[in-house]
Amino acid sequence: MISGYATFSEFIASDPELSIYRSFLALTSRNLLYQQSELLALEHRFREFDEDDSKSSANLDILLSAKCWETFANNAAHGEPRESERLETIKELRTRLREYQESLILQRHILGLPRPQKRAFRAFQGWFDNEKPFVGYGHDMLKHGEDFIALQPSSDQDLLTTSLQNLAGRLFPGVRHETTTDVKYYSADHVSRLATILTVLLASLLINGAIVLLYIVKSEHIRLGMVAIFTSLFAGSLAVLTDGKRTDIILATAACAAVMVVFVSASGD
Repeated sequence: MISGYATFSEFIASDPELSIYRSFLALTSRNLLYQQSELLALEHRFREFDEDDSKSSANLDILLSAKCWETFANNAAHGEPRESERLETIKELRTRLREYQESLILQRHILGLPRPQKRAFRAFQGWFDNEKPFVGYGHDMLKHGEDFIALQPSSDQDLLTTSLQNLAGRLFPGVRHETTTDVKYYSADHVSRLATILTVLLASLLINGAIVLLYIVKSEHIRLGMVAIFTSLFAGSLAVLTDGKRTDIILATAACAAVMVVFVSASGD
């Protein structure tokens, strides 16, 4: 098969993490600015309409048309130039405003999409550089590497899982992609399961080791120092082994410290 859109799309579809695309943030920002300028011009036109009404407030027909929508719409339907122009401007406002607001909502959604993970982007970039699927403007698509987003990145973002994924890519043969042998696939479930097992084992060893040492050591001063050390180790392990938020890590660390302090107090009595 000729390397092009067909092969590139098959490569992207081979793994959800490879759904990586340009976000075109600069062009989107420019489009929003253009739409904003169009609305500014419309806003200025309505301000001129209002000023014209104020100058002609003594005219009963103009005053009634400014206060009553039915009168205004009837005058516009009968071809009154003044009201017809305003009605066309109102219709244009609805269209422009809807387009602008939809663009804002879409941009907000796009800005919330994450950047691709380094491991997935390296595979994406390696395939692109080797196969060169595009010519024309698409051949240097990766020149703007900071402008890419990932539609479905890996859910496991903690350091341990990321390290295991990188290690698996180096040590295990995996399944090679049919067009580029440099790209390998392996089970993410196996990596996630191994990360869970290691996390449980290391957390158990840390807590059990703290309990044993606090039981053996009798000096209160040393015990307090050990509580501080093990609490710090526990907090550090949570940051490395899990993808928990800072608030969760602080709460879990406080609970661990409280349990150790209670253990020290009870064993000292």
